[in-house]
Amino acid sequence: MQVSGHVIRSRYMYVRQAGDEAYQKILAELGPAGKDMMDGGPLETVWYPFDVFVELNVAVDKVLGRGDMQLVEELGRFSCEHNLTGIYRIFFRFGNLNFLLDRAAKAWHSQFDFGTMTVHRDPNDRHRVTLKLAEVPKPHRALYLGIKGWAMRATELTGSEIVDFVDGYSDDPNEAMTWGFEYL
Repeated sequence: MQVSGHVIRSRYMYVRQAGDEAYQKILAELGPAGKDMMDGGPLETVWYPFDVFVELNVAVDKVLGRGDMQLVEELGRFSCEHNLTGIYRIFFRFGNLNFLLDRAAKAWHSQFDFGTMTVHRDPNDRHRVTLKLAEVPKPHRALYLGIKGWAMRATELTGSEIVDFVDGYSDDPNEAMTWGFEYL
């Protein structure tokens, strides 16, 4: 299981913005592979082990958060701001959340080499959508919360307002993880 350096890089940028002291504390929490990855900054064109991605998220949450994994959602929000540039920004301006979520699901494998992400819309309510991630051999809350933060921020950037969210986290590899939300 591998994660694109593009995803890791946004976490690195978040940590660097917290200052050198925070960076050093986070490095101290990482194993050798994580330290090597962070040394000099992860490259966006390199793929990194999923376990190192999880370890980094957990370390950032422990050092900069409360150790309850909730800061990982903020990392996802930051990733959305940091990574969605260029042509995709136009879709925020026009409030086209449906297009953006479709693109995110189709681009899943450009960021992660595992799982299948799909978008499911309520046929009776175009403002109710569920993201579904299946076939994840080793689900982890860090992955779930990062995606949740990304999707929530993407929704806000389109000018939409989230009015309901349904948490569908599962650590069972035989069950899909889901993010269900309704927006205006």
